[in-house]
Amino acid sequence: MTGRDEETNGESSGEGPPSGGSPEDPGRRRVLGYAGLAALAGGGVAGAWYLSRPAPAPASGGEDGADENGGDPENDGDPADEDALADAPAEIPAVVSRYAPDLYFGALEKWYPTDPRPYVVETDEGAVVDGFTALDEYSAAFRETGSPPAPTVFYNVVEAAPGVDAVQYWLYSAFDQFTVNFHWHDWELLQVFVDRESGDPLLLSASAHSRASPNNEFLDPEIPDGSRPGILSEVGSHSSASEVNGLVPSFERLPVGDLVSDVTNDAIDVSASLRAPFAYGLPRDEGARLPFVLPELDGAPLHEHPSLSIERTDLIDERVTVGSWRGLPTPPEDLPLREPGLVLAHPDSAVDADATYALEPLSPLGEAIDGFVGPQLSFEFAVPGFAEDVLASHITSVGTPWEQERFADPLSDVTDPAHRRRIDGSEPDGLTNRVAGRVRQLRAGTGGTLDGVTDGAADAVTGVAGVSLFPLSTELAVRLASEDPTATVTRGGVFEYLRVEPGPHLLVANGPGIAPIASRFTHDGGLVRVGGDGDLAVVASGDAGWIRGDAREADGVERVRVVEDYAGVVYEGAPVETDRFAVAVHREGRYTVEVVDRAGATGAYRVTPDSFDENGEAVRERVETGKAALARTLRGELDELYALAESLSPDDDDADDTPENGTAGETDRDRNGTASDPVLDGISRARESAAGAVAAAENDEERAADDRLSAAASALWRVRDAFATDDQAGYDDGAVEALDPKALAGIERANDAIDAPL
Repeated sequence: MTGRDEETNGESSGEGPPSGGSPEDPGRRRVLGYAGLAALAGGGVAGAWYLSRPAPAPASGGEDGADENGGDPENDGDPADEDALADAPAEIPAVVSRYAPDLYFGALEKWYPTDPRPYVVETDEGAVVDGFTALDEYSAAFRETGSPPAPTVFYNVVEAAPGVDAVQYWLYSAFDQFTVNFHWHDWELLQVFVDRESGDPLLLSASAHSRASPNNEFLDPEIPDGSRPGILSEVGSHSSASEVNGLVPSFERLPVGDLVSDVTNDAIDVSASLRAPFAYGLPRDEGARLPFVLPELDGAPLHEHPSLSIERTDLIDERVTVGSWRGLPTPPEDLPLREPGLVLAHPDSAVDADATYALEPLSPLGEAIDGFVGPQLSFEFAVPGFAEDVLASHITSVGTPWEQERFADPLSDVTDPAHRRRIDGSEPDGLTNRVAGRVRQLRAGTGGTLDGVTDGAADAVTGVAGVSLFPLSTELAVRLASEDPTATVTRGGVFEYLRVEPGPHLLVANGPGIAPIASRFTHDGGLVRVGGDGDLAVVASGDAGWIRGDAREADGVERVRVVEDYAGVVYEGAPVETDRFAVAVHREGRYTVEVVDRAGATGAYRVTPDSFDENGEAVRERVETGKAALARTLRGELDELYALAESLSPDDDDADDTPENGTAGETDRDRNGTASDPVLDGISRARESAAGAVAAAENDEERAADDRLSAAASALWRVRDAFATDDQAGYDDGAVEALDPKALAGIERANDAIDAPL
């Protein structure tokens, strides 16, 4: 039987004296055995915390222990009484009872912590908790009574470091249904690290979504007498967040007024413009709308499977469940937020609980259970490809507590480096090997953020910009595919991973009504921010235009960067397929697609609303690098710059005085006898030079192309000089902030083209 007769890290199975104990100390032996406290056998001041039941009183009599009648102390007493004592239920160590948490659930929860032993079935592989049996029988009991069946929390105590013990609270649920996973059985863990001398709590660590997600942790919590740690449980997934700031029942990632936050995890730069605690949090309680997945097995929804007797109402409420992600044109925006639900508490808790739970030792489960079984369930992620999306199955499963590393090594589940150093002075490498980023949605209009322009220029480009970046209305699923794939959900658009192994990885963001986006990257240690300096942009399926590029017949492509004229970088990464890429963008935007080929040469091309066909496709069958490609891109960017300058010109009313047969660059340069606009004039000259550079490069005339590119750069420098005059060439501050950076970008593009080979 798994783990039944083995000792791990000095832990006893509960049978016989623990390591370091002695037959002369039956009281200590009993408590340590029942609670799995072999590592604590050193005793000392902490005895008051760990012993709940005193040792039997010594027999009265002389110092040799004989009673007044001369009886043998080793044979004193009724054998029946000894058998009764041996069979008596274990009393709970005081430290375990003291920190037994108050559990706060969401209103839509279906599977509360319970005892798995009623669902054990005998098989050829031994006594196993069967997934079908557990889900069927738990659901039937809940449906019949309307209250959680047999609420139970299991405990285990392990030495974490010299003088520091981890009190573990393990919670079993019959099923897990969430956004990125569903599986039979679910085990969650809260650890309270305590000082053995004083019994004071040093650290709370609440298990998050997965081992690859940072836990919610709080260092040096204040838990006064009469109160306990609070745990907020996410609906369906049962991931846990600590509740310590007294604002119950809600999770605060950041301080609120005079209240501290509910985590002390370190803050990181998720992107160039966002800093946030590296903690999983509690997404739905932080205002996130999460689309739950409807579990299927053998092609049928779980509640319709012939081997199960559950009803649709036994699963997560259909109001937050999205059956198909791929058929929706836009993300669902009416998913309910988290609302408080039932409260379960220890019988001694002072909170007004809906029910109390039994607190029982975990070790007997290893005696009764050989495993947890059920058919494999998986979740499909769409990965964008050049020709079509492909589906990648993400498999989730449950781990048995006593087979997990953190069961015997509780510090392996502490995810914050500073917290780990505080307990034992170490800092494992995996804790700082992180991946993070933020996802936003690209939508029509300028009501969102325009990363491509300064704040001062935002108003100036309102009438020109077609798209901007908005916070996600519905959170996404993010899958990190590598040797051991893992998935999480965004919270406020943010995703975070830890313990990321060095090497290549594929990150995919997906959600209902969203065109999937994917990026490859290589992790070399430390913090890696995926996308454009940590930012990724997605678009609703109904608004998506697909930029597809094929460089197999050219020099390949190693990296792709897509920049919207005003929203800024919306994609950056290595292509998912070798030498081919597919990036979903909003069809109303104007983009420059920049590429780097296998030799390190750069190229670029423009994609505008007119580039998309009737199917929303902008396909470039041959993506090229070199001088001609960059010159063409410069020409297109200067066309856009001229249109912007024309709309912002102080003589805007006269800006349409272009001859019917002329070009926009032939605007009357001496309007009403006055001096011409140096800005429009300079951009116009730069456009003419760029067009000449394109023609020369396409004719393999490298020297002539470089001369024309130099002329374009010089013309743009004159534009910048005009902005530096006292009157800024008549342009207001907002217009200058919008135009000057783009003139500088044009100069840089021209210089890149000069340096590029033909």
